[in-house]
Amino acid sequence: MVFLLTLAVLVTAIQSRTLAQGQPAVTTLAEVLARLAADPTTPNQYNAQVKLHVRMRMFPWISITLSGNSAYKRPGLYHFVFKGVPKAADHFSDLAYDLGNASTWPQKYDMALLSPGSKDAEPVLRLTPKKRGLVKNLDVSVDMMKGHIDKAIWTRFDGGVISLVQHYNAVGNHELVAEQDASINIPRMKAEVSAEYTGFDLGTPADQNHH
Repeated sequence: MVFLLTLAVLVTAIQSRTLAQGQPAVTTLAEVLARLAADPTTPNQYNAQVKLHVRMRMFPWISITLSGNSAYKRPGLYHFVFKGVPKAADHFSDLAYDLGNASTWPQKYDMALLSPGSKDAEPVLRLTPKKRGLVKNLDVSVDMMKGHIDKAIWTRFDGGVISLVQHYNAVGNHELVAEQDASINIPRMKAEVSAEYTGFDLGTPADQNHH
């Protein structure tokens, strides 16, 4: 999918994360999909300020922090614009990625419950694209208490792996992604990336100029 290609340019240093405590016992794929589709705490759209910390694990071995703006639109599209980006990192100047809409996953993926979860562990879905492309499968960990995607791991046919971990903060009556930590390990790109979000604006239409 297109979002994976853009994410490969964007994100990642996977950090181990304690699984949410008090997860309800989950035994079916349908329950996980229904909880994700509901997601009552995420607004339809919002803007935020973002700082992107990039550490390349290959030439040119740069470590930089970029400041810019981000825009989110349901069901999961993020768009980032950074200014003053050095030439060595100009592919980070305008980025987008999309975790997609859980309600449409059955049309795009063959799905299986890789791990049903328990009171101490989140359930994990394995999504295998029905149309052959670069992505072999996508494993998604879900917080069933909040209806959030906490972790995603893309495995590619070229041996590459992209991992993303998301952390949320309460903003008013909403739960918004406040930090993303990612690890990119694919041919021609090895990097650790983290994004920190502040200054959330839920009243401004998000990124109307982005299509």
